[in-house]
Amino acid sequence: MKTWFFGSGMFAALCFREIAAQIRFEKVITLPPRPAGRGNRLRPTPLEEEALLLGYQPIHSAKPSSEPALLEELENAPPDLALVIDFSSLIREPLLNGPRLGCFNIHPSLLPEYRGAAPIQRALMDGKTTTGVTVFRLVRSMDAGPILARSLTQVGPETTAGELTEKLAREGSQIFLKSLKCLCGGYAEYIAQDNQAATKAPKLDKLEERIDWNKTGEGVHNLVRALNPSPGAYCLHQGKRLKIWKTLPVEGTVAHPGRVVRLEEDSPVVACSQGAILLLEVQPEGRNPASGKDWARGSRIRQGDVLE
Repeated sequence: MKTWFFGSGMFAALCFREIAAQIRFEKVITLPPRPAGRGNRLRPTPLEEEALLLGYQPIHSAKPSSEPALLEELENAPPDLALVIDFSSLIREPLLNGPRLGCFNIHPSLLPEYRGAAPIQRALMDGKTTTGVTVFRLVRSMDAGPILARSLTQVGPETTAGELTEKLAREGSQIFLKSLKCLCGGYAEYIAQDNQAATKAPKLDKLEERIDWNKTGEGVHNLVRALNPSPGAYCLHQGKRLKIWKTLPVEGTVAHPGRVVRLEEDSPVVACSQGAILLLEVQPEGRNPASGKDWARGSRIRQGDVLE
């Protein structure tokens, strides 16, 4: 089968690693390298890095639906199928329906829930105990196409976005490979999405990265794990950023939100509007991550100190 792969982000890279072990992609298309980091050096997408490791030479394109070279091949020797994952660029006609079997997507949610750019993070922020992954055919509307297969996944109370991304990429890749057999055999069945039940998962805003201690302890904990490993939730301590990487919801006492109410085995417990959180892993600005205990000792954190 002649198959093209479109992707950019980490979820795409993880899916590509799984699926490329079973099938050979004729073309791999990703976004061009972008400036990143303090030096603004050009950095390839996670998908490109993974593809290079597996012996592919990706094609760079920010607008593949109007890329002359791709359109020419689409006209003269179209692929049987295109797989589009975590690409960050809409697929439009004539590419959308150019492949013989169509364009498909692996989306890390149980569609129609969490349509959009950040389904994993939004599900964790909402404290979901179950989520899943969906294989569907692309249509013009975002994440609204008919469903080919779905798989439900349990979410633990400590699960981070990084851990859930890896798990859903493995599961999504496996159900895609099973669905591929149905597509090739001509007996694939689709289920239309219920648009009335759709919910959105918009891209994360930088303002959401800062911890609001007026949330409940569970709410703060969910934000922390939703933003781990990137970009990380943070607060301010003595005017400098303090990233919070790992927490545990615990019982609190009535106190101003953000105040350290006690130390448990030398790790700080910070008050929220309801309950509190135990800081297990943090990262002071300009330094490496450290346990909450080591940070508290080094910074001489005491009961009554305030994090903003």
